[in-house]
This record gives sequence, structure tokens and C-alpha cells, in this order.
Amino acid sequence: MNQILDAYKPMWSLNHAISLMGWDFETYMPREGTEERGTADSQLQILHKDLLLNKDFIGLVESAKKLENLSDLEKGIVRVLNREITKQIKIPKELTEAESLERIRGNMTWREAREKSVFMMYEPHLKKMVEIKKQIAEKIGYEKHPYNALLDMFEEELTVDDLDKVFSVLTLRIQKILKKLVDSGSPFCKESKLGKSKYDIQKVDELNHDILTLLQYDMKRFRMDVSTHPFTEAIGLNDVRITTRYEGTDFKKSISSTIHEAGHALYNLQCDQSLSITPVEGGSSLALHESQSRLWENIVGRSLPFVQLIAPLIRKQVSFANQATDDELYLYFNNVKADYIRVDADEVTYNLHIAIRYEIEKKIFGDELSVSEIPEFWNDRMEQLLGVRPTNDAQGVLQDTHWSSGLFGYFPTYTLGNLISAIIASKMRKDLEGYEEDIKRGNFEPIRKWLRLKIHQHGSVYAPKMLLKNVLNEGYNPNYFVTYIESKYLGF
Repeated sequence: MNQILDAYKPMWSLNHAISLMGWDFETYMPREGTEERGTADSQLQILHKDLLLNKDFIGLVESAKKLENLSDLEKGIVRVLNREITKQIKIPKELTEAESLERIRGNMTWREAREKSVFMMYEPHLKKMVEIKKQIAEKIGYEKHPYNALLDMFEEELTVDDLDKVFSVLTLRIQKILKKLVDSGSPFCKESKLGKSKYDIQKVDELNHDILTLLQYDMKRFRMDVSTHPFTEAIGLNDVRITTRYEGTDFKKSISSTIHEAGHALYNLQCDQSLSITPVEGGSSLALHESQSRLWENIVGRSLPFVQLIAPLIRKQVSFANQATDDELYLYFNNVKADYIRVDADEVTYNLHIAIRYEIEKKIFGDELSVSEIPEFWNDRMEQLLGVRPTNDAQGVLQDTHWSSGLFGYFPTYTLGNLISAIIASKMRKDLEGYEEDIKRGNFEPIRKWLRLKIHQHGSVYAPKMLLKNVLNEGYNPNYFVTYIESKYLGF
């Protein structure tokens, strides 16, 4: 095991460099650096692959697989490395290089296409990336559906069968809740004036930093910058970076993005330090990671006690909000509106946005939908599920960065994260007696400690389905989430 960890250090170091370059690409890199960065990134990916697939390293992992009496940590290290080796050994180096280059080129073109709202500009890049991912799925292999090969890359052992069970229940029930809210003229559906006025970006930046201080973030291990699409980059367990965005109006978007990304960051910051520079540092899966960001953004961050807690900070920094009551702020943060943009979607409608993307990805890799047909299918499904039809490509098919980065199979983990966050909140409320009162007083230590002991400290030692079973005694059960939404928005 010690030999494995020593041999892993150069791979970890390459990941460290790739992460730092990824963060820089999204934040400060000059646009003309795209081609050079694409080459550098693809070459580092190949170097990493060469080290991972070195026959001596594979021999060490194979030997470790045969050892008896391994600790849970050691089993986790072997499992994670074996999964990676098994996949990478099947993917030719040329495909790894092609994907890496296309990721950089495609992402830059996507940015321009979204700005101009012209899908046809980006379409050739999307076709190329889909073709690459189809080849990768074939090389890796799968049971039943090609999409399963890609889903498993982001969420261990996740399948189309798992997701069909989730969405067949969730989509219909959420549509019914949305209809009830709209038909009843719910106060949650009344748009607030607070979202219309322009805010001072510097003041809202200060507000975001005030909120991070309140949530007890250690700025010696953490930082926040600005990007078009907010994200978290865990460069190491002691260097975790997030970004937020400032659009100039609707200040809740910036606050919610900040709390969301900070939730991701906390998972890494609360991993046990003994996992640093090992294959099991960081979260168990994307769905578990998303459960942390959605828990903090929505279940904590949009709760009445939290809004009451940050209301004085808001009134101090956002001049036009200084007359708003706590209840008005609460309704503003929880406004429900069927709209076009996923990242701005409220808790009720958010998973309908994911359902559309899941259906598209499943059809693309099942050869039921071509790339050129995506915009119309997207618009039709959005109209059917949300009752709104995008009027341009930026509102529809071009709004997300994921496909330009080759992240097919990623979107469904957002919905799984929402489901898991509701399961966690339900269990946490039973375990923590003063849960709501603590939030109202700004005492987040009990919540942070619960999350650290149950989930964060383990990193990715345990596979996601095992961790869910061991800690929460649940799978991807949508009932907790539906109950939470009904209780909050319909009052039962």
C-alpha cells in the first residue's frame, strides 16, 4: 500500500496542475491562450494516463487486490484506482488527447455561440464531442445501454434503470405541485420587486464574503473569485477555490451561487487530512457532492431562519432592500417561476430542467436523437414540462457549459444531489435537537460536525451507493424530496 501511495504522488501532482490550469482557464486566462492551453492540458492528461497505466503500477494494484484484512481506507484506495485503471486501459491515448483538445476548443466556441445565441456556430464542436464520447462508451463497455458507461464515470454504478425509476416518479409529482402553486395564486409565485433593481456589485461581493464568514469558512484554505459559470475547484484539501457571478440585478442569484459552491467546498475542506495526496481525497461522487451544495444553498440557505439571520447583512449592503421585511426577503429567495434557465431555477422547478437534459443525453447515446435535432427537442420538452418555450438558443440549448466540456452523464447527478440533500436534512433534523434555532443564531457547528462525521471525513473511501446505505439507510429515494417541497410550498 505504501508503494502504491508513493507511486501515486506524481499522478496526484499532475491532477493538481490540471486543476489549477482549469481554474485559471475559467477565471483569468487571456482568450488568445486557448490553443496553447489545449495542448498543455492534453499533454498533462496523457502523462497522467501513462503513469496510471504503467505496468509496474498496475502490478502493485493487482497485488493489493489479493491482500486479505485490508482496512476500509485501503480497500477504498484499491477500488478507486482499479476503477480508473480498468476504464483508462480501454481508452486509446488518441481518444484521450482528442477529448482534451476538443474540450478547450469547444468551450471557447460555446462561449461565443452562447453570447450570439447561435447554435449552428457550436454544432460542429458538439457533434465532434458526442462522437468522441460514443467511442469512449464503446471502448469502456456497458450493459444494456451505452449511456450507462458515461453515467458510471460520474456516479459509480449509476444506470439508466436507476434514473428512469427516479424521473418517472419525480417529474409527474413535481408538475402537480407546480400546477397547484400556480392555480392557487400562491404568494411564492408572486414576483418580488427586489429582483428588478440594480445592485452595487462591490457591495454584494462584500455581502457574499460576510455570509462566508458567518458560515465559518477558513480563508487560509479557501478563496472566492468571479466567473461566467460558478464552479468549485478543489486543487487539494487545503486549497479549495470557488467562483460566483454578479449580473447587476437579482442579487439572490449571486448569494445562492456563493452558498452553493461553498457547500461543495466544505466537503473537501472537511475530508480527513490523512486522505490528502491519496486517490480517495475529495467527495465520494458527484451526486453526494451536489447533495452538499444543494443542502446549503436551498434547505439551509433558503430557509426562514437563515433568511432572518442574513437579513440585516442584506439591508446593510443592498440599499433598495433596507425596507424589506424578513417575510418579503423569504418569499423573494423562494420565488417559484417556470423559466428557461436551469442555474436560476427555484427548488420546485429545478429537477424538470434536469429531466430534459437526461432525456436528451439518453436519446443521443441510444441513437434516437441527432445533434442537429437537439434544439427543437429541447424547446418542445421545455414547453411540455415547464410551460415555457425558449425564444432563442441562449435561453435553450446553449445555456450550459457541460456538453462543451464533454460532461455527458453529469446532469442527472444534480437531481440525485437534490434527493440526497432532502434525505440528509430529514435525518439531521432527527439527530440535531436545536437544528432551526441554531441556524437562526448563526451556530453552524452542529450541522458541519454532523456532515463531517457522517459524510465528509470519509472522502471517497466508500462507493456512493454503499455510503448512502451505511449512513442514511437509503438509496436514490425521491419521496423525501417531494415531501420536503410539499411541506415547504404547499404547507402540509
